[in-house]
Amino acid sequence: METTPRSLLNMTPPMRLALFLGATGISMILGALISFSLVAALLSIGMNDIQKVILAPENASIAQLVNALASIIAFGLPSIAVAYFTKGNLSQNMGFAPVKSFQQLGIVIALALAGLVLSGALGSLTEKIPIGASFKNWADGLEAQYKKALVSMTQMHSVIDLLYALLAVAIVPAIVEELYFRGALQKTLNDWTGKPFISILVTALFFSAIHFSYFGFLSRMALGLLLGFIYQYTKTIWLPVLLHFINNGIAIVVLYSVRSNPAKIEKAMDENLPIYWGFIAFVTIYVLLIKLKQISKDAGLEKSI
Repeated sequence: METTPRSLLNMTPPMRLALFLGATGISMILGALISFSLVAALLSIGMNDIQKVILAPENASIAQLVNALASIIAFGLPSIAVAYFTKGNLSQNMGFAPVKSFQQLGIVIALALAGLVLSGALGSLTEKIPIGASFKNWADGLEAQYKKALVSMTQMHSVIDLLYALLAVAIVPAIVEELYFRGALQKTLNDWTGKPFISILVTALFFSAIHFSYFGFLSRMALGLLLGFIYQYTKTIWLPVLLHFINNGIAIVVLYSVRSNPAKIEKAMDENLPIYWGFIAFVTIYVLLIKLKQISKDAGLEKSI
């Protein structure tokens, strides 16, 4: 039973959602200020020059560092705040429950691979959706900025560079984003509405929208739904973190493997899969999620790992 003074400050779900949104605004501003100030100090430049200098290939390691720091602040602080003002244990509120079985791990790894196939097919589908010329120009501009930032931030010349990129661009964002979206937002919405699917859907929409990419919207939406169902069924944040890390990590490893060929780098970022592969991936994901739900019901009977 919770007996600490904190238990007197338990908030209702609507109040926690308001806290979450307010803390998000403050922490994103704070994260940007701290990370930009760090870049300015490390490189001895003015704040106005940061945007240009940080994209230089020779500053890739610094870009990775400040990106990780900004993510920790922007996504970590709201997650902790919401968990702190939720009834119960702080770590449990954040989703830090143990993985219950090796079966869960295996299914989530298979879901991650199927999710990559679905993501590629949804990328092809998005490109076939007719949109206006002005909107397309805006979307193309966003995509070009994203690719430029990704390429500059993942300049890797050795295995050490690869490991550092995996830590800063894959592991850290996977942990803090899952704490933010699944551990804080999805849990709060679920506590409020009592409707898991609505909570998963709204969280997935927000998860995709906050990445500011039209061409990647459906792919990230599907990823958000998948992560949401995994969290709902398993009640641990570690399995969504694992899938999120695999999704990010494979992209980084692919970029590392073609690092010496600019044409292959461009192709790797633009390459999608035929739409029919999406149907195969969808059926596979559906079957795997049913299996995950079934084994997770009895997972409490198994020894934690």
